[in-house]
Amino acid sequence: MKATKKKVERYLNPIAQLFLGALQLFRVLIAGRGFSKSFGNGIDVAKKVEVLPRSKGLFLGLTYTQILTNTLLPMKQAWEQYFGYLENIHYVIGRKPPEWFATPYQKPERYENVVTFWNGTTIVFGSFDRPQLLRGASYDWVIVDEALLIKKDQYDQIVIPSIRPTHPIFKGKPFHRQQSFTSSMPYGSHGAWLLDYEIRAKQHADEYFFIEGTSWHNRHILGDETIISWKKEMSKLQYLVEVMNKRVRNFGAQFYPSLNDRHWYIEDADYDYIDSLNLHNRDIKRDSRWDKDCDPDLPLNISHDWGAFNCLPIDQETRQEIRFINAMHVYHPLIIDDLANRFCEYYKHHRNKIVYQWGDKSGNNKVGNAKKNNFEQFADILRADGWRVVRKKTGDVEHMERSRFISKLHREEDPRLPKIRHNATNCKDMRIALECAGMSADAKKDKGSETDRSVEPQHATHYTDAYDYRLYHGLISKETTGAVDDGFAI
Repeated sequence: MKATKKKVERYLNPIAQLFLGALQLFRVLIAGRGFSKSFGNGIDVAKKVEVLPRSKGLFLGLTYTQILTNTLLPMKQAWEQYFGYLENIHYVIGRKPPEWFATPYQKPERYENVVTFWNGTTIVFGSFDRPQLLRGASYDWVIVDEALLIKKDQYDQIVIPSIRPTHPIFKGKPFHRQQSFTSSMPYGSHGAWLLDYEIRAKQHADEYFFIEGTSWHNRHILGDETIISWKKEMSKLQYLVEVMNKRVRNFGAQFYPSLNDRHWYIEDADYDYIDSLNLHNRDIKRDSRWDKDCDPDLPLNISHDWGAFNCLPIDQETRQEIRFINAMHVYHPLIIDDLANRFCEYYKHHRNKIVYQWGDKSGNNKVGNAKKNNFEQFADILRADGWRVVRKKTGDVEHMERSRFISKLHREEDPRLPKIRHNATNCKDMRIALECAGMSADAKKDKGSETDRSVEPQHATHYTDAYDYRLYHGLISKETTGAVDDGFAI
């Protein structure tokens, strides 16, 4: 029987081609939504598989769960579509490779976070929320996904010393010891270190490569109608940043001037539980059991900001620390009930069924012909699901007083007050809102973002008000008296 050839069309946008073809030791790609950064990372890996057989590389993401649930799928698509590599034939994920696979020059100690190719090339999936999987190893090359979320000091301290040959045979070969960073556009000061590589690339073009791309560069794959619809649906600012890859900077006085990187921690996931789910082969909806920073035996604090946009910072408190472990929101056409049901679904396995409810005093008002106010409406849904809801103090606070007190919390100079920490993964939108909140000329929080159509509501000041009510009303008595709230005052 005569064999027939099948023509396969492949496309890679020109900016991605330039990035993947660059041989410099340091490469940075910053590009918009739908650019195919993860797909391109898959091609990047496959090229290293071909050029550096039996090498060991590190693929670094913010969290291990993010790699497994978001990044790995488009990489696998790239391996199959461009190179014909099939899982369990040309490579295996999360298990010891077959005996007939070539052996890497430096074998990993464990395989649950490893991809092994038939020619011995090994990829270790690493993240800073599982640092024990990174330390003490050697890597021939590194690829960093969504690099703006990575803390540069952690990268320099943990990853850079590990970039060293696993065998002398790799000396002088293309891609060896190469560090590649792909990312969406940094915002404010968050991830700004990536933009420094643009200057280095201009000064030392033989060692550094820097390139940017918009979603339009991938129009052949996305289709013009897709990007045009994004422009219609997105706010102006969101379109400029996420599609057109424009740079955004914060200037002027900030409402939270003492908030900095030390107040944010990378997702502290419960990997004993997550590993038992076998995420490689299952589509599982996340809940609070994934969150190691959520103590199932402690009560939860929630704080509301009401309106067409309803948001809910969620924290747990000890004598030493208040830790914001999550942030949820809904907006029109979704309503308060939808947010309450989302909370119940996510925390249905939480053992301590006590919720302390804080928030904007407008929640005491009844809307239209409603028989109950917003606080009661939300609380009744939780109570029907088995929760005990305890209303806490509400009420407005003068803006400068809020800023002064919360800045004092962030400075961590008063031993009577707990430290404030935030989950950088689960509270990403709240982080943008807090870091972008400015001070107006009349010494008040600049609330202009709430009516600016160019700002997404989750990035306006709604979250910050809920944050203020929780911290000010929950802790102001501790500043003056050192008293500990028993948690049951109305």
